[in-house]
Amino acid sequence: MTIATTTPQDQNLLQGSKFTLNFDRLPYVEFFVQNVNIPGMKVNNLTQPTPFRNAPIPGNKIEYDNLIMEFIIDEQLLSWLSIRNWMSGYSFPESFEQYKNLSMQEKIQISGSKPQYSDASLTIMTNKNNPIITFSFSDVFPVSLGGIELSTKNSALNVKTCMAEFQFTNYDIKKFG
Repeated sequence: MTIATTTPQDQNLLQGSKFTLNFDRLPYVEFFVQNVNIPGMKVNNLTQPTPFRNAPIPGNKIEYDNLIMEFIIDEQLLSWLSIRNWMSGYSFPESFEQYKNLSMQEKIQISGSKPQYSDASLTIMTNKNNPIITFSFSDVFPVSLGGIELSTKNSALNVKTCMAEFQFTNYDIKKFG
């Protein structure tokens, strides 16, 4: 008889600061990312009518939470502007020309017929900085970009950060090792 054990083989804990976040169309942001979430998900349940009471049953559509990141704003504002220009390009705020130029923004060649999207990957590292798992997001696009607050009361040591939120179609998970 084999006795089952609940003690995991790998007892190392997840290091919250060991990650990289890469967007195909945001090369200026990667270095400055401070915080990011692994988006949650939910499935809304359905109701099965019965003669006695309605019974909940598993639903059939996954809804993902937004991918949310906080990043440092560089002196040239390239990290902030690259997201702003992306949003302006796909939302037609002034002209159709902005959408036409969307695939060439920031001198980044976006291939394919959907220039409003990007792919992104979030890689989690071990405590020895080796990749352990990657979340690959498909059809990512920004839905929210925070403002920048400036004040003469702040010292030069206070770096400015900003929040951005992204939606996506799906994500795949790849484990290493």
